[in-house]
Amino acid sequence: MNRLIEKLVLISLLLVTAPYGFCGETKTSSKSNAVSALADFPVEAKRIPFKDVIAFTTHYRVLDFDTNNAAHLELHQKLLQAAAAAGTRAAKEGIFATRPNEAGNGLESVARKALRDAGLDARIPVNSEGEHQVTGYPDIEIVGAVPCYLELKTYNAATVNTTQRSFYFSPSAHPKVTHDALHFLLAYQLERQSHNGKTVFVPVHWKLLTLENLTVDLKLEFNQSNRGLYGPDAGKSLLSESSVD
Repeated sequence: MNRLIEKLVLISLLLVTAPYGFCGETKTSSKSNAVSALADFPVEAKRIPFKDVIAFTTHYRVLDFDTNNAAHLELHQKLLQAAAAAGTRAAKEGIFATRPNEAGNGLESVARKALRDAGLDARIPVNSEGEHQVTGYPDIEIVGAVPCYLELKTYNAATVNTTQRSFYFSPSAHPKVTHDALHFLLAYQLERQSHNGKTVFVPVHWKLLTLENLTVDLKLEFNQSNRGLYGPDAGKSLLSESSVD
């Protein structure tokens, strides 16, 4: 299993850094190493311990939540206080959005304020380059005696028991995880409503999970953006185009 994760990290970092060279390598050798690593790498893998993925990709540990540790219990109580307060506020005000994922983005600022009101130093995570980074795992960093990372999610009750993918982690050359820490996930169940003719999402339930026992599946994926397909980066790929008469 560890060997599998090592290959994942190698491929991810080589592909990310191939255009620039990695660890003193030339662009050509970096791309060549990436292709070689791909040659014997499985396109899928199941039930990989998330704490192992974090350890190999960031070199930091996912700590176990200890119910006998007073500091952990104090953090837990503050997280519960913040989760309840954020849910109550969001339910009262509603989150105006057209799609559930947009509602999740709106909920993040509400949750961060609730965490601060509960006495926690919650901030946008700082990556290994010392820069605040919004995108990617995790959503919130809690600085203090017990370092903690918190991922925020929303879900629909109708899809809870389906195999729909809802948690993602991608290795990065500049990871947002920069400390040994507890890792939690706070998820709100949302219901779609209409207020004054506008779509609004309202939280009706929440769950706080510890991620130390989480397992994840790997599906190797190659992708391209709209810019690369239809925009200026398409380059020589574009053969012809025309407006419709």
